[in-house]
Amino acid sequence: MDDLTIDPRPLVGLWQLDRRLVDLRRGERGCFHGQLEIAAIEDGFDWYESGELHWDGRVAPASRRLILRRKNGGWEMAFADGRLFHPWLLDADLTHPCGDDLYRGRIVAAPDRMRFTWRVTGPAKDQEIHTRLRRT
Repeated sequence: MDDLTIDPRPLVGLWQLDRRLVDLRRGERGCFHGQLEIAAIEDGFDWYESGELHWDGRVAPASRRLILRRKNGGWEMAFADGRLFHPWLLDADLTHPCGDDLYRGRIVAAPDRMRFTWRVTGPAKDQEIHTRLRRT
């Protein structure tokens, strides 16, 4: 898996995306089903998720764009506006402060599948987010 940490080019393409969302504070569950498209761009990789969010009894279209970019000899995931999300490290503990809340996560990846897990704690959130991706 280290080759994906050093060179994420094998990830380019379309992926089936399934995300499970659990709000532990409110006892609610939801999901997001759709696709992820990873494409090479000038300074890294465009990461575009699109699909349907099922939450609180409603279904709505949803999408987000991230950028996987080179940084200091490694890679990092950034939001579309350029803010850092997290370093691109596989099988490592990741953190992302979001206001007063803290995201703690891990990425497990292989050329044909990926798994992201996040545990979010703080005054505004008590959540688990589980994402599974399979190459289409």
